[in-house]
Amino acid sequence: MFGFGKTKEARPAAGVKSARPAGTRPAAPAGASRRIASPGVAAAPAQASDAADVTTWGGVRFSKTPITMTDDLAKIVFDKVVNEEVRLAAHLYASIAVATVRATEKLVVFFVDKEKAKREEVEAVVAQLGKKGYGVTTGQIQGYFASSGLVMALSQGDITQSSLQFERDVSRDPTKNALMSAFTDIVSWAYANKADDIDFAVDREAAKSQICFKILGRYVRPERFLLPTDTLIAMLGIAWQKSGGGASPQFDMKVEQQALVKVNLPRSAAVPNGARVRLRWSGMPIDKGVVVTTRIQRLGESAAIRSLDEAGYLNSQMDIIRRVINSEGGMVVLAGVVGSGKSTSLVQMLNMLPHDIKIQSFEDPVELELKNAYQKTITRDLAQAGDDKSFLAATRALYRSALDVLYLGEIRDRETGLVARQVVESGHSVYTTTHARSSLGIAERFASPAVAINREVLATPGILKLMVYQALLPTNCPHCSLSPNEFAHSFSLTGEKLEEHNRYFERLERLYGVSRSVYRLRSPIGCKHCTKEALPELNGFSGRTVVSEMVEPDEQMLEYIGADDGALKLFKYWRSMASGKFDDENMVGKTTMECAIYKAIRGTSEDGMPIGLIDPREIEPRFMSFETVEFKRNHERAAAARRNTGQIMVPDGYAEVAPNPAAPARPPSAAVVPLHSRPLEVEGA
Repeated sequence: MFGFGKTKEARPAAGVKSARPAGTRPAAPAGASRRIASPGVAAAPAQASDAADVTTWGGVRFSKTPITMTDDLAKIVFDKVVNEEVRLAAHLYASIAVATVRATEKLVVFFVDKEKAKREEVEAVVAQLGKKGYGVTTGQIQGYFASSGLVMALSQGDITQSSLQFERDVSRDPTKNALMSAFTDIVSWAYANKADDIDFAVDREAAKSQICFKILGRYVRPERFLLPTDTLIAMLGIAWQKSGGGASPQFDMKVEQQALVKVNLPRSAAVPNGARVRLRWSGMPIDKGVVVTTRIQRLGESAAIRSLDEAGYLNSQMDIIRRVINSEGGMVVLAGVVGSGKSTSLVQMLNMLPHDIKIQSFEDPVELELKNAYQKTITRDLAQAGDDKSFLAATRALYRSALDVLYLGEIRDRETGLVARQVVESGHSVYTTTHARSSLGIAERFASPAVAINREVLATPGILKLMVYQALLPTNCPHCSLSPNEFAHSFSLTGEKLEEHNRYFERLERLYGVSRSVYRLRSPIGCKHCTKEALPELNGFSGRTVVSEMVEPDEQMLEYIGADDGALKLFKYWRSMASGKFDDENMVGKTTMECAIYKAIRGTSEDGMPIGLIDPREIEPRFMSFETVEFKRNHERAAAARRNTGQIMVPDGYAEVAPNPAAPARPPSAAVVPLHSRPLEVEGA
């Protein structure tokens, strides 16, 4: 109907032969007696015509046909999941969900991930049910094999009767069904193309409105997602209802709205195994309509998280991380812009911790599955800052939980700052994120009125253990990236364009003291390995890599952190630790931009020779232009000369050019040149 997917036709759920509730029998013949099983004891198998579709596993009769989609689950009537009530072990939540059939009875039906659960675990749960006064339903089907995502969603409360009722209502209405299918197809496309955000930009004054995506740090507007405005508004209305309505029952384009929308993506060519995602909905009215931004959070994908070194952390940085996390107490803090992968990196750090410690998380909401941790979603009412009773109750319970490590999703205000302070001052470790402009900016952020952690506390040895700032930059496709010489030749650069090309790399050689031959540029044409349908903006890229800076505070740094006027002194002291070589993997004292420069010089190898992994042109828009870097360096050099000091980083291989009285004055940018500088030679130019 809308070009994204066909209307889903109503069909019976896997293993369900009629519309009767799960766990019930067909009506008994007149005069026949009906046997009811005692709690905890399964009834004898009924003699039914569909017995061939049932298999006994772990003492429970399961439908042979697995359930893989939410709309299949919506055909099965049950009351609620009671894992917590029957004291099901926490480690079983990912593989077993137990739900009551009716609110008035203690008879249950099983939903089991057969790939993860064991027969003896199901048998043990049946025995546990009996001890708690529950029993397995007496119906022909007592359980369903379901996908891991569905079982986890049921156990965590992401799928409830109210959400399934929405699915049932949608399936009965062809128009709503088509709108929801279209919305799901859009999310599936975004998921398959590794988008971080989807923007539904509704323009009430235009016949059509654009859906935009943030992919690899780029904001793209595919033409295929330019939809009729009325259709887009109706689609957002249905999606808003799926969220449960947030703070209001209807989608309203005139007010700011926030909600969480959970979507189960069906198996498809783009998403072969299906997926569970949660969309963090944020609607912002604008003059011509509204922009609904949905951040995509991939659920249940802990196994898909790369290790820190695979994500892009350098060996020297991994050495620091391993050393820091193997010490008790203190705060490990990651900062970065939205979408920089802070939470993912922090979860991977936590996964590196020993298994014999207790980890408790406070997140808003839980984003990634963290093995060996007790994760808790803390929904904050920011309108009641300082007086949110549910948050205060949760923190009181936290202090009595005998934890070893706290994973605090984000420190963003006084309340979360106080939680972190009290936990770390008690001698425990805190892993958290925040929004700051740099690694050193983390301390300033915490000391600001918004968070209000006392500087004396921050300056106490052992409180701030490691401060990290990270960003994500796109990497070149290894199959079609080009050297500067190859790029100029392939795209026939001549005249002014060739001169500009040469000036660009002359500046890089002046700044970083490395020959231009090691740099690699992204090919905008791409190749069979990297071209993406309808996304030419992303041709030539193969993914993203982490670039980062780290500060492990020493006593001198803590002294500066504790001083009200110590920020500049702290920065200069930290920078004085850096080596003058930009092709050196040692990142102590170097900024995130300089980490990116290292990867643009030695990020990968070709025929045993180090070459760039990142196109240097991708570094500038994320940090600053190289022209600005050169201007600042020359300004600092001049200031240092006036002070008769030399505390400016100068790459090895530089030589100051002696003034020649007969030569014309050189511009400031040419005051220092690399010894090996040479003009670019282009074949056939």
